[in-house]
Amino acid sequence: MRILNAAAWMVATALVVVLLVYGKSLLIPFVIALVVWYVIVGLNNWIGSFPFMRKYCPGWLSATLSMLIIVLFLVFVGEMIANNAQSMANTLPTYEQNVRHLMENVQQSFGLEQVPNVSSLLEGFDFTNIISSFINTFSGIAGNIFLILIYVLFLFLEQVSFPLKLQAIFTDQEDYGRVQGILLRINKAISSYISVKTAVSILTAVASYIVMAIIGLDFAAFWAFLIFLLNFIPSIGSLVATAFPSLMAILQFETLTPFFIILVGVGAIQLIVGNVVEPRMMGSSLNISSLVMILSLSLWGTLWGVSGMVLCVPITVIMMIIFAQFESTKTIAILLSANGQVAQFGPEAIVPVEAESADLQPG
Repeated sequence: MRILNAAAWMVATALVVVLLVYGKSLLIPFVIALVVWYVIVGLNNWIGSFPFMRKYCPGWLSATLSMLIIVLFLVFVGEMIANNAQSMANTLPTYEQNVRHLMENVQQSFGLEQVPNVSSLLEGFDFTNIISSFINTFSGIAGNIFLILIYVLFLFLEQVSFPLKLQAIFTDQEDYGRVQGILLRINKAISSYISVKTAVSILTAVASYIVMAIIGLDFAAFWAFLIFLLNFIPSIGSLVATAFPSLMAILQFETLTPFFIILVGVGAIQLIVGNVVEPRMMGSSLNISSLVMILSLSLWGTLWGVSGMVLCVPITVIMMIIFAQFESTKTIAILLSANGQVAQFGPEAIVPVEAESADLQPG
């Protein structure tokens, strides 16, 4: 029986990996849509927290307003990515010339007579292909905006009937209460993470935009959005978010001064927000091991690329919560956790299994 169980687990794991790899073109937009759904519901709860809105604005109106805000934001992001990518391609010759001038100035300033000619150094770099691949990556993200919005719409439609379906499936009250508790914990953990991470990323992006705008960096708004997005990637996200605008400064300017200003300025913002502000807001509510975070980042990055890196934390949280509910998989949940405590994800997430809260929506 043990051999059969082990074989069954191996086959199931292989099938899941195959599904994740070959179905990522459909799964990634859906998972992103699920995150967007959480953001919309969280924004709706925030709008409803104001006394005036709670008194005079019906629930359906605030929900519609929240969805409209997010939809307009996604459309704006799609347009910005497409426009900035095309502008980068158009200014490519200027950037190539600036790089040549910069390398010549460095060669002359430090007296590097033995360094090969600048032209021969640049022969191995195809700037056109580099920029083209960069454009294609973000154009693909922009192209999925419509599909993501369709998924979000159907998630809201499904949200109405899902509790009824859940009651019909789990007729036993104890089973229903257990599943309800799992879903409620997942919703609270994911909502908490997305809310805090979004607020922290916005703060980082706005502060970084101010630094880049003062220097006069091209496409400062686009780089600020990229910083916002990359901050969702644990550990290496902040490093990459600092490197991109810094390298852009090398391409744009003929001196290294703007490069160092942006490197130090944006890097300092990342350090302060990431090591002071975010821990105070996030606390240890997610309770995920740092080693597990890195391994999860590598795994999902390999399977789904950058999108997997951004989504690895919510996916890991969901897995840990589900594993903790069953004796056969509780050991895995303990290994995934930071301190071995898997019953809760912060004080706000302590919910009895038999809780009568039928509201399974996030927030």
